[in-house]
Amino acid sequence: MTVVSHLYLLVFLPLIAAVVCQIVPKNRFPFWLTISCCLVLFALTASLLPQILTYKNIGNDFNLSLLSIALEFRIDVLGYFFLLLMIFLKIVILLFYNSDIEKLLDEKNRRTFYSVFLINLFGLVNIFTTNNLFNLFVFLEIYAFSFFAISSLSRDQELLKISFRDFCLNAAASLLILFCFLITYLVFKRSSFDQIMTDTNMFLGSSLLLPSVMLIFLAVSFLVKFFPFWLFFSKMKSSNLIANFLIGESMFIKGAVGFFLMLKFVYFFFGTVFLFDVLNLSYPIIFIAITLITFSAIGIYQQKHLQSISAYLCLSNLGFVLAAIGLSSSESLRSVFFYALNFSLVNLFIFIFATFMKRHFDSSSFAKISLIKRDYPALALPLKVLIFFIAAFPLTPLFFANWHMTHASLNPGFESSILIGLVAANFAYLELATRFIDAIFVEDDSIQKTKQSISFKNYRFYFLSFWLLLFVIGGSAFLAVFVNNLSKDFASYLLSV
Repeated sequence: MTVVSHLYLLVFLPLIAAVVCQIVPKNRFPFWLTISCCLVLFALTASLLPQILTYKNIGNDFNLSLLSIALEFRIDVLGYFFLLLMIFLKIVILLFYNSDIEKLLDEKNRRTFYSVFLINLFGLVNIFTTNNLFNLFVFLEIYAFSFFAISSLSRDQELLKISFRDFCLNAAASLLILFCFLITYLVFKRSSFDQIMTDTNMFLGSSLLLPSVMLIFLAVSFLVKFFPFWLFFSKMKSSNLIANFLIGESMFIKGAVGFFLMLKFVYFFFGTVFLFDVLNLSYPIIFIAITLITFSAIGIYQQKHLQSISAYLCLSNLGFVLAAIGLSSSESLRSVFFYALNFSLVNLFIFIFATFMKRHFDSSSFAKISLIKRDYPALALPLKVLIFFIAAFPLTPLFFANWHMTHASLNPGFESSILIGLVAANFAYLELATRFIDAIFVEDDSIQKTKQSISFKNYRFYFLSFWLLLFVIGGSAFLAVFVNNLSKDFASYLLSV
Protein backbone atom coordinates (compact mmCIF):
# COMPACT_ATOMS: atom_id res chain seq x y z
CA MET A 1 0.00 0.00 0.00
CA THR A 2 2.99 2.28 0.61
CA VAL A 3 4.05 1.84 -3.01
CA VAL A 4 0.53 2.72 -4.20
CA SER A 5 0.47 5.86 -2.04
CA HIS A 6 3.87 6.85 -3.44
CA LEU A 7 2.43 6.52 -6.92
CA TYR A 8 -0.55 8.71 -6.09
CA LEU A 9 1.82 11.33 -4.71
CA LEU A 10 3.87 11.00 -7.89
CA VAL A 11 0.76 11.56 -10.02
CA PHE A 12 -0.83 14.48 -8.15
CA LEU A 13 2.13 16.37 -6.65
CA PRO A 14 2.80 18.51 -9.80
CA LEU A 15 -0.87 19.54 -9.94
CA ILE A 16 -0.87 20.61 -6.29
CA ALA A 17 2.40 22.50 -6.75
CA ALA A 18 0.97 24.31 -9.81
CA VAL A 19 -1.86 25.71 -7.68
CA VAL A 20 0.51 26.73 -4.87
CA CYS A 21 2.65 28.64 -7.42
CA GLN A 22 -0.27 30.97 -8.09
CA ILE A 23 -1.17 31.44 -4.42
CA VAL A 24 2.23 32.37 -2.97
CA PRO A 25 3.35 35.78 -4.33
CA LYS A 26 7.06 35.52 -3.40
CA ASN A 27 9.35 36.43 -6.31
CA ARG A 28 11.69 33.40 -6.27
CA PHE A 29 9.27 30.98 -4.62
CA PRO A 30 7.76 29.53 -7.87
CA PHE A 31 11.17 28.48 -9.20
CA TRP A 32 12.29 26.82 -5.98
CA LEU A 33 8.90 25.12 -5.59
CA THR A 34 9.07 23.82 -9.17
CA ILE A 35 12.62 22.51 -8.90
CA SER A 36 11.82 20.97 -5.48
CA CYS A 37 8.76 19.27 -6.95
CA CYS A 38 10.86 17.81 -9.77
CA LEU A 39 13.49 16.55 -7.32
CA VAL A 40 10.85 14.93 -5.11
CA LEU A 41 9.28 13.27 -8.17
CA PHE A 42 12.68 11.96 -9.23
CA ALA A 43 13.36 10.58 -5.74
CA LEU A 44 9.92 8.94 -5.55
CA THR A 45 10.37 7.37 -8.98
CA ALA A 46 13.88 6.12 -8.17
CA SER A 47 12.58 4.56 -4.93
CA LEU A 48 10.24 2.34 -6.98
CA LEU A 49 13.09 0.64 -8.88
CA PRO A 50 13.33 -2.48 -6.63
CA GLN A 51 9.57 -3.09 -6.89
CA ILE A 52 9.60 -2.58 -10.66
CA LEU A 53 12.48 -5.03 -11.13
CA THR A 54 10.74 -7.58 -8.89
CA TYR A 55 7.11 -7.34 -10.02
CA LYS A 56 7.59 -5.77 -13.50
CA ASN A 57 4.52 -3.57 -12.97
CA ILE A 58 2.70 -1.82 -10.12
CA GLY A 59 -0.96 -0.83 -10.22
CA ASN A 60 -3.84 0.16 -8.01
CA ASP A 61 -5.96 -2.59 -6.50
CA PHE A 62 -9.46 -1.15 -6.94
CA ASN A 63 -12.25 -3.12 -8.55
CA LEU A 64 -13.76 -1.87 -11.79
CA SER A 65 -15.68 1.15 -10.56
CA LEU A 66 -16.03 4.80 -11.47
CA LEU A 67 -13.28 5.63 -8.99
CA SER A 68 -11.08 2.96 -10.54
CA ILE A 69 -11.59 4.34 -14.02
CA ALA A 70 -10.81 7.86 -12.85
CA LEU A 71 -7.67 6.86 -10.92
CA GLU A 72 -6.59 3.78 -12.86
CA PHE A 73 -2.86 3.58 -13.29
CA ARG A 74 -0.20 1.01 -13.98
CA ILE A 75 3.50 1.70 -14.11
CA ASP A 76 5.58 -1.02 -15.74
CA VAL A 77 9.20 -1.45 -16.84
CA LEU A 78 8.65 0.53 -20.06
CA GLY A 79 6.81 3.43 -18.43
CA TYR A 80 9.18 3.52 -15.46
CA PHE A 81 12.29 3.86 -17.63
CA PHE A 82 10.86 6.76 -19.64
CA LEU A 83 9.32 8.43 -16.58
CA LEU A 84 12.60 8.48 -14.64
CA LEU A 85 14.48 9.75 -17.70
CA MET A 86 11.96 12.50 -18.50
CA ILE A 87 11.84 13.85 -14.94
CA PHE A 88 15.63 14.11 -14.99
CA LEU A 89 15.53 15.97 -18.32
CA LYS A 90 12.90 18.35 -16.94
CA ILE A 91 15.26 19.16 -14.06
CA VAL A 92 18.18 19.85 -16.42
CA ILE A 93 16.08 21.98 -18.79
CA LEU A 94 14.57 23.96 -15.91
CA LEU A 95 18.00 24.71 -14.43
CA PHE A 96 19.51 25.67 -17.77
CA TYR A 97 16.69 28.02 -18.83
CA ASN A 98 16.16 29.58 -15.40
CA SER A 99 18.15 32.72 -16.27
CA ASP A 100 16.17 33.15 -19.51
CA ILE A 101 12.87 32.92 -17.66
CA GLU A 102 14.00 35.44 -15.05
CA LYS A 103 15.26 37.80 -17.75
CA LEU A 104 12.34 37.61 -20.15
CA LEU A 105 9.31 37.47 -17.85
CA ASP A 106 8.05 39.73 -15.09
CA GLU A 107 6.99 38.37 -11.69
CA LYS A 108 3.38 37.65 -12.66
CA ASN A 109 4.29 35.90 -15.91
CA ARG A 110 7.02 33.91 -14.14
CA ARG A 111 4.42 32.52 -11.74
CA THR A 112 2.25 31.67 -14.74
CA PHE A 113 5.16 30.01 -16.53
CA TYR A 114 6.07 27.79 -13.58
CA SER A 115 2.43 26.86 -12.99
CA VAL A 116 2.03 25.85 -16.63
CA PHE A 117 5.38 24.02 -16.49
CA LEU A 118 4.08 21.98 -13.53
CA ILE A 119 0.80 21.25 -15.32
CA ASN A 120 2.88 20.11 -18.29
CA LEU A 121 4.82 17.85 -15.92
CA PHE A 122 1.53 16.57 -14.46
CA GLY A 123 0.39 15.52 -17.93
CA LEU A 124 3.76 13.96 -18.68
CA VAL A 125 3.84 11.85 -15.51
CA ASN A 126 0.32 10.56 -16.13
CA ILE A 127 1.09 9.63 -19.75
CA PHE A 128 3.66 7.15 -18.45
CA THR A 129 1.52 5.82 -15.59
CA THR A 130 -2.06 5.64 -16.86
CA ASN A 131 -3.55 2.29 -17.82
CA ASN A 132 -6.69 3.61 -19.49
CA LEU A 133 -7.04 4.64 -23.14
CA PHE A 134 -9.29 7.63 -22.50
CA ASN A 135 -7.23 8.80 -19.54
CA LEU A 136 -4.19 8.59 -21.82
CA PHE A 137 -5.97 10.80 -24.35
CA VAL A 138 -6.86 13.36 -21.66
CA PHE A 139 -3.30 13.54 -20.36
CA LEU A 140 -1.89 13.82 -23.88
CA GLU A 141 -4.12 16.84 -24.39
CA ILE A 142 -3.12 18.37 -21.04
CA TYR A 143 0.51 17.99 -22.02
CA ALA A 144 -0.11 19.47 -25.49
CA PHE A 145 -2.15 22.48 -24.32
CA SER A 146 0.36 23.35 -21.60
CA PHE A 147 3.10 23.24 -24.25
CA PHE A 148 1.16 25.71 -26.40
CA ALA A 149 0.47 27.89 -23.35
CA ILE A 150 4.23 28.25 -22.84
CA SER A 151 4.69 29.18 -26.50
CA SER A 152 2.13 32.00 -26.09
CA LEU A 153 4.62 33.81 -23.82
CA SER A 154 6.87 34.46 -26.80
CA ARG A 155 6.90 37.88 -28.46
CA ASP A 156 8.25 36.42 -31.71
CA GLN A 157 5.52 36.59 -34.37
CA GLU A 158 7.13 33.93 -36.54
CA LEU A 159 7.41 31.55 -33.58
CA LEU A 160 3.74 32.17 -32.72
CA LYS A 161 2.78 31.27 -36.30
CA ILE A 162 4.83 28.07 -36.11
CA SER A 163 3.23 27.22 -32.76
CA PHE A 164 -0.23 27.81 -34.26
CA ARG A 165 0.55 25.45 -37.16
CA ASP A 166 1.78 22.91 -34.62
CA PHE A 167 -1.45 23.41 -32.67
CA CYS A 168 -3.57 22.77 -35.78
CA LEU A 169 -1.63 19.62 -36.70
CA ASN A 170 -1.79 18.47 -33.09
CA ALA A 171 -5.58 18.96 -33.04
CA ALA A 172 -5.97 16.89 -36.22
CA ALA A 173 -3.74 14.16 -34.76
CA SER A 174 -5.77 14.19 -31.54
CA LEU A 175 -8.98 13.57 -33.49
CA LEU A 176 -7.40 10.55 -35.20
CA ILE A 177 -6.22 9.20 -31.84
CA LEU A 178 -9.66 9.73 -30.28
CA PHE A 179 -11.30 7.96 -33.23
CA CYS A 180 -9.01 4.95 -32.77
CA PHE A 181 -9.65 4.84 -29.03
CA LEU A 182 -13.44 5.02 -29.54
CA ILE A 183 -13.30 2.16 -32.07
CA THR A 184 -11.25 0.15 -29.59
CA TYR A 185 -13.80 0.75 -26.84
CA LEU A 186 -16.71 -0.22 -29.10
CA VAL A 187 -14.95 -3.45 -30.06
CA PHE A 188 -13.64 -4.51 -26.65
CA LYS A 189 -16.29 -2.82 -24.43
CA ARG A 190 -13.44 -1.77 -22.16
CA SER A 191 -10.67 0.82 -22.09
CA SER A 192 -8.03 -0.74 -19.82
CA PHE A 193 -4.78 -1.71 -21.53
CA ASP A 194 -4.51 -4.84 -19.35
CA GLN A 195 -7.93 -6.11 -20.41
CA ILE A 196 -7.50 -5.15 -24.06
CA MET A 197 -4.20 -7.06 -24.24
CA THR A 198 -5.95 -10.33 -23.33
CA ASP A 199 -8.33 -10.06 -26.33
CA THR A 200 -6.09 -8.34 -28.87
CA ASN A 201 -5.06 -11.48 -30.74
CA MET A 202 -8.68 -12.54 -31.21
CA PHE A 203 -9.61 -9.05 -32.46
CA LEU A 204 -6.68 -8.82 -34.86
CA GLY A 205 -7.24 -12.32 -36.18
CA SER A 206 -10.86 -11.68 -37.09
CA SER A 207 -10.33 -8.85 -39.57
CA LEU A 208 -7.37 -7.07 -41.13
CA LEU A 209 -9.10 -3.94 -42.42
CA LEU A 210 -10.06 -2.25 -39.15
CA PRO A 211 -6.78 -2.78 -37.24
CA SER A 212 -4.83 -1.81 -40.38
CA VAL A 213 -6.72 1.48 -40.67
CA MET A 214 -6.19 2.11 -36.95
CA LEU A 215 -2.47 1.38 -37.36
CA ILE A 216 -2.18 3.94 -40.18
CA PHE A 217 -4.13 6.57 -38.24
CA LEU A 218 -2.07 6.11 -35.07
CA ALA A 219 1.24 6.09 -36.98
CA VAL A 220 0.38 9.36 -38.76
CA SER A 221 -0.95 11.00 -35.61
CA PHE A 222 2.11 10.05 -33.52
CA LEU A 223 4.44 11.32 -36.25
CA VAL A 224 2.66 14.68 -36.45
CA LYS A 225 2.08 15.05 -32.71
CA PHE A 226 5.46 14.04 -31.28
CA PHE A 227 8.05 14.53 -34.01
CA PRO A 228 7.40 18.04 -35.43
CA PHE A 229 11.10 18.59 -36.20
CA TRP A 230 10.38 20.20 -39.55
CA LEU A 231 8.15 22.88 -38.02
CA PHE A 232 10.75 24.24 -35.60
CA PHE A 233 13.81 23.66 -37.78
CA SER A 234 13.57 27.16 -39.26
CA LYS A 235 13.88 28.59 -35.72
CA MET A 236 16.83 26.38 -34.83
CA LYS A 237 19.29 29.27 -35.14
CA SER A 238 17.00 31.84 -33.53
CA SER A 239 18.23 33.77 -30.49
CA ASN A 240 14.70 33.99 -29.06
CA LEU A 241 14.79 32.59 -25.52
CA ILE A 242 11.33 31.02 -25.57
CA ALA A 243 12.08 29.55 -29.01
CA ASN A 244 15.14 27.78 -27.62
CA PHE A 245 13.11 26.40 -24.72
CA LEU A 246 10.32 25.16 -27.01
CA ILE A 247 12.74 23.58 -29.48
CA GLY A 248 14.47 21.71 -26.66
CA GLU A 249 11.12 20.60 -25.22
CA SER A 250 9.86 19.56 -28.66
CA MET A 251 12.99 17.63 -29.64
CA PHE A 252 13.75 15.78 -26.42
CA ILE A 253 10.63 15.56 -24.24
CA LYS A 254 7.99 15.22 -26.96
CA GLY A 255 10.32 12.98 -28.96
CA ALA A 256 10.78 10.65 -25.98
CA VAL A 257 7.00 10.53 -25.44
CA GLY A 258 6.71 9.51 -29.09
CA PHE A 259 9.28 6.73 -28.55
CA PHE A 260 7.32 5.50 -25.53
CA LEU A 261 3.96 5.43 -27.32
CA MET A 262 5.45 3.69 -30.36
CA LEU A 263 6.79 0.89 -28.16
CA LYS A 264 3.61 0.72 -26.06
CA PHE A 265 1.28 0.32 -29.03
CA VAL A 266 3.58 -2.02 -30.96
CA TYR A 267 4.06 -4.44 -28.08
CA PHE A 268 0.98 -3.89 -25.87
CA PHE A 269 -1.78 -3.15 -28.40
CA PHE A 270 -1.18 -4.47 -31.92
CA GLY A 271 1.44 -7.09 -31.08
CA THR A 272 4.41 -8.33 -33.09
CA VAL A 273 2.44 -11.25 -34.56
CA PHE A 274 0.00 -8.93 -36.32
CA LEU A 275 2.60 -6.35 -37.39
CA PHE A 276 5.41 -8.63 -38.55
CA ASP A 277 3.81 -12.02 -39.30
CA VAL A 278 0.43 -10.95 -40.68
CA LEU A 279 1.21 -7.56 -42.27
CA ASN A 280 4.95 -8.25 -42.88
CA LEU A 281 5.90 -4.70 -41.88
CA SER A 282 9.42 -5.60 -40.77
CA TYR A 283 11.06 -4.84 -44.13
CA PRO A 284 9.27 -1.50 -44.77
CA ILE A 285 10.13 -0.34 -41.23
CA ILE A 286 13.79 -1.30 -41.67
CA PHE A 287 13.91 0.45 -45.07
CA ILE A 288 12.47 3.66 -43.58
CA ALA A 289 14.95 3.39 -40.71
CA ILE A 290 17.97 3.03 -43.02
CA THR A 291 16.77 5.99 -45.11
CA LEU A 292 16.40 8.13 -42.00
CA ILE A 293 19.82 7.08 -40.64
CA THR A 294 21.57 7.80 -43.95
CA PHE A 295 19.81 11.15 -44.34
CA SER A 296 20.82 12.21 -40.83
CA ALA A 297 24.42 11.10 -41.41
CA ILE A 298 24.61 13.32 -44.51
CA GLY A 299 23.08 16.18 -42.52
CA ILE A 300 25.71 15.80 -39.78
CA TYR A 301 28.46 16.05 -42.41
CA GLN A 302 26.98 19.18 -43.95
CA GLN A 303 26.07 21.17 -40.82
CA LYS A 304 28.47 23.53 -39.08
CA HIS A 305 26.20 24.60 -36.21
CA LEU A 306 25.82 22.45 -33.10
CA GLN A 307 22.08 22.98 -32.68
CA SER A 308 21.36 21.74 -36.20
CA ILE A 309 23.72 18.83 -35.63
CA SER A 310 21.87 17.88 -32.44
CA ALA A 311 18.62 17.74 -34.46
CA TYR A 312 20.21 15.36 -36.99
CA LEU A 313 21.60 13.25 -34.15
CA CYS A 314 18.05 12.94 -32.81
CA LEU A 315 16.82 11.85 -36.25
CA SER A 316 19.61 9.27 -36.36
CA ASN A 317 18.55 7.83 -33.01
CA LEU A 318 14.92 7.77 -34.18
CA GLY A 319 16.02 5.77 -37.23
CA PHE A 320 17.83 3.21 -35.09
CA VAL A 321 14.82 2.85 -32.78
CA LEU A 322 12.65 2.11 -35.83
CA ALA A 323 15.23 -0.42 -37.03
CA ALA A 324 15.18 -2.10 -33.62
CA ILE A 325 11.38 -2.32 -33.71
CA GLY A 326 11.60 -3.81 -37.20
CA LEU A 327 13.98 -6.50 -35.94
CA SER A 328 12.13 -7.04 -32.62
CA SER A 329 14.81 -9.31 -31.19
CA SER A 330 16.27 -9.28 -27.69
CA GLU A 331 19.49 -7.64 -28.88
CA SER A 332 17.72 -4.96 -30.93
CA LEU A 333 15.39 -4.02 -28.06
CA ARG A 334 18.37 -3.75 -25.71
CA SER A 335 19.78 -1.24 -28.20
CA VAL A 336 16.53 0.77 -27.91
CA PHE A 337 17.26 1.22 -24.20
CA PHE A 338 20.69 2.68 -24.97
CA TYR A 339 19.59 4.75 -27.98
CA ALA A 340 16.95 6.36 -25.75
CA LEU A 341 19.66 7.15 -23.18
CA ASN A 342 21.91 8.62 -25.85
CA PHE A 343 19.00 10.59 -27.33
CA SER A 344 18.10 12.08 -23.96
CA LEU A 345 21.56 12.64 -22.44
CA VAL A 346 24.32 13.11 -25.02
CA ASN A 347 22.17 14.84 -27.64
CA LEU A 348 20.63 17.13 -25.02
CA PHE A 349 24.11 18.02 -23.74
CA ILE A 350 25.14 19.09 -27.26
CA PHE A 351 21.89 21.03 -27.69
CA ILE A 352 22.09 23.06 -24.47
CA PHE A 353 25.80 23.69 -25.00
CA ALA A 354 24.96 25.01 -28.47
CA THR A 355 22.15 27.12 -26.98
CA PHE A 356 24.62 28.66 -24.54
CA MET A 357 27.00 29.46 -27.44
CA LYS A 358 24.27 31.03 -29.52
CA ARG A 359 23.06 33.12 -26.61
CA HIS A 360 26.45 34.60 -25.73
CA PHE A 361 28.32 34.44 -29.05
CA ASP A 362 25.40 34.80 -31.54
CA SER A 363 26.35 31.49 -33.15
CA SER A 364 26.67 27.80 -32.31
CA SER A 365 29.28 27.10 -34.98
CA PHE A 366 32.41 25.10 -34.21
CA ALA A 367 34.53 28.20 -34.71
CA LYS A 368 33.03 29.72 -31.55
CA ILE A 369 33.97 26.83 -29.24
CA SER A 370 37.48 28.22 -28.81
CA LEU A 371 35.89 31.43 -27.43
CA ILE A 372 34.23 29.48 -24.62
CA LYS A 373 37.50 27.74 -23.87
CA ARG A 374 39.29 31.08 -23.66
CA ASP A 375 36.64 33.30 -22.03
CA TYR A 376 34.73 30.78 -19.88
CA PRO A 377 37.11 27.86 -19.23
CA ALA A 378 34.96 26.41 -16.44
CA LEU A 379 31.99 26.13 -18.82
CA ALA A 380 34.16 24.56 -21.54
CA LEU A 381 35.49 21.97 -19.10
CA PRO A 382 32.42 19.66 -19.26
CA LEU A 383 32.73 19.44 -23.06
CA LYS A 384 36.45 18.66 -22.76
CA VAL A 385 35.74 15.99 -20.16
CA LEU A 386 33.00 14.46 -22.33
CA ILE A 387 35.27 14.22 -25.40
CA PHE A 388 38.17 12.84 -23.34
CA PHE A 389 35.86 10.44 -21.51
CA ILE A 390 34.40 9.01 -24.73
CA ALA A 391 37.87 8.64 -26.27
CA ALA A 392 39.53 7.07 -23.21
CA PHE A 393 36.60 5.08 -21.79
CA PRO A 394 34.12 4.55 -24.63
CA LEU A 395 31.49 2.57 -22.69
CA THR A 396 28.88 5.26 -23.30
CA PRO A 397 25.19 4.64 -24.16
CA LEU A 398 25.95 5.04 -27.88
CA PHE A 399 28.69 2.39 -27.71
CA PHE A 400 26.36 -0.20 -26.17
CA ALA A 401 23.52 0.82 -28.51
CA ASN A 402 25.68 0.21 -31.58
CA TRP A 403 27.07 -2.99 -30.05
CA HIS A 404 23.65 -4.56 -29.54
CA MET A 405 22.33 -3.27 -32.87
CA THR A 406 25.32 -4.81 -34.68
CA HIS A 407 24.67 -8.18 -33.03
CA ALA A 408 20.99 -7.95 -33.94
CA SER A 409 21.85 -7.19 -37.59
CA LEU A 410 24.29 -10.08 -38.08
CA ASN A 411 21.73 -12.29 -39.76
CA PRO A 412 21.55 -13.39 -43.40
CA GLY A 413 18.83 -11.50 -45.18
CA PHE A 414 17.50 -7.98 -45.45
CA GLU A 415 18.13 -7.35 -41.75
CA SER A 416 21.88 -7.17 -42.41
CA SER A 417 21.32 -4.01 -44.47
CA ILE A 418 21.08 -2.13 -41.16
CA LEU A 419 24.87 -2.52 -41.02
CA ILE A 420 25.02 0.01 -43.89
CA GLY A 421 23.25 2.54 -41.70
CA LEU A 422 25.54 1.72 -38.78
CA VAL A 423 28.64 2.32 -40.90
CA ALA A 424 27.28 5.60 -42.33
CA ALA A 425 26.22 6.86 -38.90
CA ASN A 426 29.51 5.98 -37.21
CA PHE A 427 31.57 7.66 -39.93
CA ALA A 428 29.46 10.77 -39.32
CA TYR A 429 30.01 10.47 -35.55
CA LEU A 430 33.77 10.09 -36.09
CA GLU A 431 33.90 13.16 -38.30
CA LEU A 432 31.86 15.08 -35.71
CA ALA A 433 34.24 14.02 -32.92
CA THR A 434 37.20 15.18 -35.03
CA ARG A 435 35.65 18.60 -35.44
CA PHE A 436 35.02 18.82 -31.70
CA ILE A 437 38.65 17.96 -30.92
CA ASP A 438 39.98 20.48 -33.43
CA ALA A 439 37.69 23.21 -32.06
CA ILE A 440 38.67 22.53 -28.45
CA PHE A 441 42.41 22.00 -28.70
CA VAL A 442 43.39 24.16 -31.69
CA GLU A 443 43.94 27.83 -30.86
CA ASP A 444 42.47 30.50 -33.15
CA ASP A 445 43.97 33.90 -32.32
CA SER A 446 42.03 35.59 -35.13
CA ILE A 447 38.82 35.47 -33.07
CA GLN A 448 38.45 38.52 -30.87
CA LYS A 449 37.55 38.26 -27.21
CA THR A 450 33.83 38.56 -26.53
CA LYS A 451 32.54 41.67 -24.79
CA GLN A 452 29.60 39.85 -23.21
CA SER A 453 29.70 38.78 -19.59
CA ILE A 454 27.83 36.24 -17.51
CA SER A 455 26.68 36.86 -13.95
CA PHE A 456 27.66 34.38 -11.26
CA LYS A 457 24.02 33.34 -10.78
CA ASN A 458 23.61 32.46 -14.45
CA TYR A 459 27.06 30.92 -14.54
CA ARG A 460 26.27 28.47 -11.73
CA PHE A 461 23.02 27.28 -13.34
CA TYR A 462 24.75 26.67 -16.69
CA PHE A 463 27.57 24.92 -14.89
CA LEU A 464 25.18 22.76 -12.87
CA SER A 465 23.10 21.67 -15.87
CA PHE A 466 26.20 20.73 -17.88
CA TRP A 467 27.71 18.71 -15.04
CA LEU A 468 24.42 17.00 -14.18
CA LEU A 469 24.23 15.56 -17.69
CA LEU A 470 27.92 14.69 -17.71
CA PHE A 471 27.63 12.98 -14.32
CA VAL A 472 24.78 10.73 -15.52
CA ILE A 473 26.54 9.94 -18.82
CA GLY A 474 29.70 9.01 -16.92
CA GLY A 475 27.73 7.13 -14.28
CA SER A 476 26.06 4.98 -16.95
CA ALA A 477 29.54 3.98 -18.16
CA PHE A 478 31.02 3.22 -14.74
CA LEU A 479 27.88 1.25 -13.85
CA ALA A 480 27.93 -0.54 -17.21
CA VAL A 481 27.13 -3.99 -15.76
CA PHE A 482 24.09 -2.68 -13.86
CA VAL A 483 22.85 -0.63 -16.82
CA ASN A 484 23.26 -3.61 -19.17
CA ASN A 485 21.19 -5.73 -16.79
CA LEU A 486 18.51 -3.03 -16.87
CA SER A 487 18.54 -3.13 -20.68
CA LYS A 488 18.11 -6.92 -20.52
CA ASP A 489 15.08 -6.54 -18.22
CA PHE A 490 13.72 -3.84 -20.56
CA ALA A 491 14.00 -6.08 -23.65
CA SER A 492 12.73 -9.25 -21.97
CA TYR A 493 9.68 -7.40 -20.62
CA LEU A 494 8.70 -6.15 -24.09
CA LEU A 495 9.17 -9.61 -25.63
CA SER A 496 7.22 -11.34 -22.86
CA VAL A 497 3.99 -9.55 -23.69
